Amino acid sequence: MIAADRNEVQLRSRIAALAAENQRNGIALHARLAACEGGPADLARTRATNASLSPEQRAQRLSGEPAGFDVCARMESADRAVLETLR
Repeated sequence: MIAADRNEVQLRSRIAALAAENQRNGIALHARLAACEGGPADLARTRATNASLSPEQRAQRLSGEPAGFDVCARMESADRAVLETLR
């Protein structure tokens, strides 16, 4: 009976850890999805901002970290590359 109790405690602990990990992963995936879906409103704002920038300033902005749709496109490209190696 004591072994069964110990096993139950271990299993409950593992379930709690997996539930917490699932929640963290869900939050991260939701944030990525929100970044992808935020495009149209951001696009109009970005176009208005870029219209007043010099070509050098535009190039500097593009050299930074990707955001929004660019992040999604890079993730999809990486996913395809990984899947190709698995074939």
